[in-house]
Amino acid sequence: MKLGTNDGFENLAKGHVLPDAAYEGEFTEGEIVKYYNPERLSFAERIYLPAVLGGLTITAKVFFGNMLKWAAWFTYWIRGKGKDAPKGATTIYYPEETRPDYSPITRGKHILTMRENGDPQCVACYMCATACPAFCIHIVAGEHPDPAIEKYPVVFDIEIDKCIFCGYCEEACPVDAIRLTNDVHLVDYRREDMTYNKEYLLSWNPTKVEHEHIYPGDQPRRD
Repeated sequence: MKLGTNDGFENLAKGHVLPDAAYEGEFTEGEIVKYYNPERLSFAERIYLPAVLGGLTITAKVFFGNMLKWAAWFTYWIRGKGKDAPKGATTIYYPEETRPDYSPITRGKHILTMRENGDPQCVACYMCATACPAFCIHIVAGEHPDPAIEKYPVVFDIEIDKCIFCGYCEEACPVDAIRLTNDVHLVDYRREDMTYNKEYLLSWNPTKVEHEHIYPGDQPRRD
């Protein structure tokens, strides 16, 4: 098999050893060439200037588009019809102000569901941690004292600052033990407080404003 036959690619396969195919036909020439031979960047791509100008073009388009919308709204306002006129982009002064138009299916803060006795519903099967593309869920399993329940999570931590809120953990769970609520107020002052442990995920406390700061719980988390 001859690699690097595409003139648009630079052959970097020399010195590499291909893995053995698990089955006949697993690797094709096109796949191998694409994997080992990244596309050669042009001069314009290497200096990044076209990409920078493209980003500035998009920013300017949005900015001037909003300015035109506000100019049109002003013509309605001076005639006393500003209340019903469409507006441009607005600034929300968070956390004093919050958006009223969050979707009801917004994926936000995680919670762990509980059994009737208050124990976590989780059976420590690692399905959510395996499905997580951000690798932000960490579980340590232990043997449950109830013989009808094989395992339970001794440790269940979520690094919320790494989470991408894809919902894969919620979909993968076989016992509906983890859910994503529509609570989007997840900010905090310290990075270590962005790791939610099992006790916190079971607290189900609503978010509230305290001293002009949104805390992910009913009170600031302090050691």
